[in-house]
Amino acid sequence: MTQSKKNIWYISKYLNLPENGNFPGRGFSLLREFSKKDLDCTLFVARHEMNFFKKNNIPSVEIVYIHGVRVIKLNIIKYKKTKSFLRILGWLQFEIKLFFLKKNTLPKPDVIISSSLSILSILNGIFFKWIFSSKLIFEVRDIWPLVIIENGGFSKYNPFVLLLSFVEWLGYKYSDEIVGTMPNLKEHVQNILGKDKNVTCIPMGISNELESQKILPMPEKLNDAFPDDKFILTYAGSIGIDNALETFFKSAESLVSDDKIVFRIAGKGDLLDFYKKKFNHLKNIQFIGNLESKYVQTILRKSDCLYFAAHPTKVLKYGQSLNKLIDYMFSGKIIIASFSGYESMLNESGCGYFVPAGDEIKLAQKIKEISNKSLFELNEIGNKGKDWILSNRKYDLLAEEYLNLIL
Repeated sequence: MTQSKKNIWYISKYLNLPENGNFPGRGFSLLREFSKKDLDCTLFVARHEMNFFKKNNIPSVEIVYIHGVRVIKLNIIKYKKTKSFLRILGWLQFEIKLFFLKKNTLPKPDVIISSSLSILSILNGIFFKWIFSSKLIFEVRDIWPLVIIENGGFSKYNPFVLLLSFVEWLGYKYSDEIVGTMPNLKEHVQNILGKDKNVTCIPMGISNELESQKILPMPEKLNDAFPDDKFILTYAGSIGIDNALETFFKSAESLVSDDKIVFRIAGKGDLLDFYKKKFNHLKNIQFIGNLESKYVQTILRKSDCLYFAAHPTKVLKYGQSLNKLIDYMFSGKIIIASFSGYESMLNESGCGYFVPAGDEIKLAQKIKEISNKSLFELNEIGNKGKDWILSNRKYDLLAEEYLNLIL
């Protein structure tokens, strides 16, 4: 196949596409911007719809074109829980399918980006780099295996952890460039390699779809959950072990006698039923269920303050760049984060506050403090976040940074 322009392959097992009302993930948003620069872009992504026990009518491999991006979907086994054998099996299945995929009809890649939401993808990245003589970018979005050592309770001597540690070392050693979404990844890479290597922070951004989204009216069934005469603190997102929500619920418990302040939880996850059973009796807490993405901004903007948390782990000394914070800051609302680590975004924009991770007393004190601010003060602080996101995190800007690095 003759080539007249630069070609980029982007490997990311976990990635939303702009289909069925979903906002696209980071990888797709970047490739869409790259394609506007006359680059040929190919995205390799998993579709988790395979079932070993039922007949599959969905093709094993499907190629579609979306907004100028060639998307190759590899059908992979579905899983329900993040901590499961099926999830790990899906990692292996994706990489094996990608390795044996017939590539002679695809443009030869000049640049390969392997994104680490499944760290095993860097192995295919290294192999493709060698056979195609391509430039390899290792994009780190989660620091594996450190994240499962710190958050999952795995021993660093666990055989699976040792294997992932070796894969991580290979990725750092043999990539031409390392891109981290977190601002302080360079320190971690130096610790692993024992020497300096170039690491560039290109963080998460705001998708075009979110920026242009029409804000819908509140679903009627939720109107009573967002009264105008209360100070409403909302958490929206996954409800699992990584989300560190125990502090949120304990603070709500300590503030139950304050009739002015109420807590709202939107989302689903492995610990939803556990938290419902433990805290649903509190009159100031309401679980409002999982929301379609089109309603997320609606409930965020109907809240007075938004919350996120993270466990106090070594992972966070390297910083964070979360999709959740993009959504939160774009809503123009003030934010509280239970977070002990390398601080960014909230402090840079001035739109919120960090309190020590796991400290429900400090969190309750900060909630009380914010609840006494005037509506004008709340809006003034919250809008700083929206202005900052639109000035610093649009994907056309991030794509330019990426292209300056890789081309």
